Amino acid sequence: MKPFSILFGALCVVATMQASNVSYTADDSSIFPNPERGFIIMLEGHLTKKAPYAVKGQENTLEKNMSKDQISLVLVHYYLDNFVTTSTLPDEILNAFDTDMQVLRDKGLKAIVRFSYTNKTYENGKGEESAKDATLAIAQSHISQYKSHWQANSDVIFVFQAGFIGAWGEWYYTDNYGNQEGKMNANRKALVDALLDAVPQDRCIQLRTPLFKTGYVGSTSPLNSSEAYKGTAKARLAHHNDAFLENYGDMGTYTDTAKQKPYIAQETLYVPLGGESCILDENVASSNASYAKTTAEMSRLHWTFIQSGYSTVVTNRWREDGTFDELNRKMGYRYQLVKGSYSDQVATGGTLSVNLQIRNNGYAPLYNERPAYIVLKNNNYSTSLKLSSDPRRWLPNGEVVTINEQLKIPTDMLGGTYELYLYLPDAYSSISSNPRYAVRFANKDVWVSSTGMNKLNASVTVSGGEVPPEPTPNAVLLPGTLNKANVSEYSSDMTWFNGDYFNFGPEDGLNTSRWAEWQVELRYPGKYIVSENMATADGTGHSWQLQLCDGETPVSTYVTPGKWEEGKIVYEDKWDLTAVPKGFYKLRVQNVMEWGQPKLQSITLEYDGLIPDGIPEQMADKYSDIPYDILGRPVDDSYKGITIYGGQKILQIQ
Repeated sequence: MKPFSILFGALCVVATMQASNVSYTADDSSIFPNPERGFIIMLEGHLTKKAPYAVKGQENTLEKNMSKDQISLVLVHYYLDNFVTTSTLPDEILNAFDTDMQVLRDKGLKAIVRFSYTNKTYENGKGEESAKDATLAIAQSHISQYKSHWQANSDVIFVFQAGFIGAWGEWYYTDNYGNQEGKMNANRKALVDALLDAVPQDRCIQLRTPLFKTGYVGSTSPLNSSEAYKGTAKARLAHHNDAFLENYGDMGTYTDTAKQKPYIAQETLYVPLGGESCILDENVASSNASYAKTTAEMSRLHWTFIQSGYSTVVTNRWREDGTFDELNRKMGYRYQLVKGSYSDQVATGGTLSVNLQIRNNGYAPLYNERPAYIVLKNNNYSTSLKLSSDPRRWLPNGEVVTINEQLKIPTDMLGGTYELYLYLPDAYSSISSNPRYAVRFANKDVWVSSTGMNKLNASVTVSGGEVPPEPTPNAVLLPGTLNKANVSEYSSDMTWFNGDYFNFGPEDGLNTSRWAEWQVELRYPGKYIVSENMATADGTGHSWQLQLCDGETPVSTYVTPGKWEEGKIVYEDKWDLTAVPKGFYKLRVQNVMEWGQPKLQSITLEYDGLIPDGIPEQMADKYSDIPYDILGRPVDDSYKGITIYGGQKILQIQ
């Protein structure tokens, strides 16, 4: 079995390597979804035991906006107004969060998560507005109860917003945290402490103003490259602005723009900024939210996301004057291949030379960890070689990064010619094989939607490895199903019943002389689950012997327990073919129980559990009706083996 490993660039450089040089054509006009960036919509729910969801039930809204504005992010806003004085949340409320996140996962979306206790303010008798939020103790209790649910769904959480305090969770109008106070105080700090503990450690938490962050970390020095991604509070606390372009200070977001905007501009090279515009006056929108001002401010401060529907005074104007489409292309990252040079030939155990230039034409970088692979792929084999370059450090606004690495080829790789791909899947294994969560590059003729890979339009010939065998006509690829349609040979006294079944039992009850044989290809040594489909056992017994033979020599034998059943039967123990070399064999089946008249329709061998080592699983588009094999190749209904279909791994049988 081929080991599957992540291979890092070697330190040595081969100076005499022949190379293919490729230039790429930029696509500066297309609008398409990419993970963790762009326009967003907000879904909200005022939670009760009978109505605990904010996302479930809104699937049509999600689909509409995915189609209309190519969204990949959803602000999911949970109101706990019915639990302001209740320390313990019902299980229905907590478990509904898991359900909501699964809806997003099923659609290839991620969440910006916010909790708050009210969306209303009131006159507090002191000449100012306030809002009925929960006490710090109750908020801390709720956060601790949600912790395991947030952790379990970290794969589909892009970023968390601090929330919990004041109206809309924006930390201004509040009964419990210093009303209209713009600085970090003890209660606010204690809430951030609770969030930093409960929110997944690899996810940022956005605060409403820069003063809240500087007050918490105790420094006005912005985050720098050496401090980024360390998991500290400074590296995790980010920013959101829900009054974008309202005025130069954005309704109090900034108290000193000359200092705080440069601070945010530096911070957002490493932590995300997003939000909404609250302009309701068309004249203000006309002045403040012009194409020039909007794009300049987003570029300067590295905006990643903004609401598509609030305020409509602003977003409608953007749609009319072309700003909306420009933002839809450039918010967040927009990576483009510029040119590349790759080895033409390499031996197994040698190094593949990769020199690749990538431009980030977006306003911001990536923020969550994401690997980058060079994938070598053909019809027989595929391997992923991890780049040491960190995509989070591919900086925005037209910056070009040069990747110059030497990647080691596996010593046991099959010989042949391989196409090269650049692949940036999600870091979480739960969604890493879903192409909706992979990064698409803004170039013409590079994106492969079925796999989430970007073609590099280059190939390399690998020499010195085992050459894949020529296929044997009519051989059944294991895993697969053995039946009448693909049988190679059977004993001379075998008779057919009902057109589709083998009869393994003569009337005298002695049935061990009957057998059926198939030509098979064992391409993936490992453990196999054995199941059968019986027409009927006629109330009698059967026990199958499966014998794998190299020519006439048995190399492995599996005997099922005695059964007195019919229909589909799956055996709990496995047939272990781990030590059997891959290749072509005969697989003989016979009933070794000395009585009974079983009528067999098929025997199925399914690969147990994980995709075989050395072969990265490729997931078909969730909504595609085209099945793919485990190498990412489209197959038809005649294919028998592990198949990726409708976002699930299945065994396709005839």
